Amino acid sequence: MIRGVVGTIRWHHYPAAAINDYTVTPLDKARNRWSLRATVVLSNAFNLAQRPLTFVAKLKHGREWRWPIESMSTQTVNGVPMLVAELGREESDVPLCPPR
Repeated sequence: MIRGVVGTIRWHHYPAAAINDYTVTPLDKARNRWSLRATVVLSNAFNLAQRPLTFVAKLKHGREWRWPIESMSTQTVNGVPMLVAELGREESDVPLCPPR
């Protein structure tokens, strides 16, 4: 499981949403599918409706982890907008695990 404070949803290089307090969890042992839960703090409705979307978690020195968003939904929990998404295989410049 990966937890973070600040992340973004992008449509190509355009910002679609800013998210906080995210959790990314693998859904299978091969790490081909992941789930994302996060709080939405800002969003652009037009960009968020476009495809393809990518979840981006920033790392130090300008690096980042990226996953394509396969499906997503938003819901309001206690007045707070939450994003729940299924992610595809990681497409990052810093792999989560070394290549096999």
